Amino acid sequence: MKRIHFILTVLAVTMAASAGAQTLKMEPQRVGVTTYEASTAVNLVVVKPEVKLENPDPSVFTVTTNGTERNVVSAYPSDSRGAFDPEGECIALGLAKANARGIGLTKAGSVWKEDYTVKVDLKKGKVLKVGKQKFTAIECETDKAVKDFVSEADYFNKGTFTGKFTGKPGDVTLTYASYEPWSLKGDGKANPLIIWLHGGGEGGIDVSITLLGNEVVSLIRPQIQSHFTTEGGANGAYVLSVQCPTMWMGTSKGFGHGEYPSLYCDVLKSCIDNYVDNNPDVDRNRIYLGGCSNGGYMTMQMLIRHPRYFAAAYPTCEAYTDANISENEIKALAEENIWIVQSYDDMTVDPKTHCIPTFQRLIKAGAKNVWMSMFENVVGIDNPGQKLYGHFSWCYLFNDAVTHSQDPADTEIKPSNNGGGSASPQGFNNIYDWMNAQVLTAPEITSPRW
Repeated sequence: MKRIHFILTVLAVTMAASAGAQTLKMEPQRVGVTTYEASTAVNLVVVKPEVKLENPDPSVFTVTTNGTERNVVSAYPSDSRGAFDPEGECIALGLAKANARGIGLTKAGSVWKEDYTVKVDLKKGKVLKVGKQKFTAIECETDKAVKDFVSEADYFNKGTFTGKFTGKPGDVTLTYASYEPWSLKGDGKANPLIIWLHGGGEGGIDVSITLLGNEVVSLIRPQIQSHFTTEGGANGAYVLSVQCPTMWMGTSKGFGHGEYPSLYCDVLKSCIDNYVDNNPDVDRNRIYLGGCSNGGYMTMQMLIRHPRYFAAAYPTCEAYTDANISENEIKALAEENIWIVQSYDDMTVDPKTHCIPTFQRLIKAGAKNVWMSMFENVVGIDNPGQKLYGHFSWCYLFNDAVTHSQDPADTEIKPSNNGGGSASPQGFNNIYDWMNAQVLTAPEITSPRW
């Protein structure tokens, strides 16, 4: 009898406790994505609770993204896109990086995959108090979290440009994104323009893939923007990133390494010209062109086809085979201002058949302002000590860590992780400071060689 009485007492207490326990429903809004040196990661989750939360405590929440539990480091009232708003009906949960490279988003067919699960709950044993209510659980989950995410790509204007194919009939449309600093736009001064061409995995029709896939957004961050000065002395530069629907290395004869012109040669040049024509405060004498791998190939091709149009070029792990560059083209390229970046252990684009012999030929041809940073391997800077795939030499570029070049007077290539070499190009200890100093005083109008 005593045992039955004990069980009934426990049951009554449990039921009483359960009666006071509630589940708080939250509606997922969107996630925020940050791009790092070798991955993209969800770093913010925005949800709308059914009751307004005043001063939310981050320590009570737990967030799981794609099956990985994340540490919530901040919580604040916000609008539906995660911007702080003391009167906002949503809350934004800031997440710590889950590991050295974050929890990356995946993409297939040059589009972001929509399937990405995010779940918000209370930590075990935690209680969320809202007025007289007590919540012991949260109901909030979605498997479509990345369908509409926020990121640094939102600071860019997006557009398209249609022009002619090169080497075959028909038109083709490029997608582009442009960053125009509010402090420079319409200031009446001449401003530098940085152009970036994507790698082989970032083609398509969604330019956010281009901007976030290789941390191109770092070009608009204060650290890199501060290296550039305008005609009026202010800091900053315009940024233009252009995306082709497939790969820059596509030709009318198939996939190429410089044997034939890219299908996108003419439309890319027209796209750049159109952008400059519609932005009169861009300094036509300070247009800087660069890109990685497939985009590095296209950088070299544009230099060959349009000599003395770009004030400087910064091809990175460029995939233009040296054997396809003629002696006449080398002589013309020797007149350009070029700073090449690559890692010696690159297994995707072999520097020994691409940039190294090209650099050596350019120096032999009398180049006065051609440089090459050859790193030993790619080691994380955002995550110190983490060894990355050798092809990812753009990580040094976007981490503002390209500071030296191989000595042009030294015939032996000496890879170095100390900024890429031992020489200071024109006295500059940073590729962006060097780039900022390059001015094209008399651009020539020339016809493409093909």
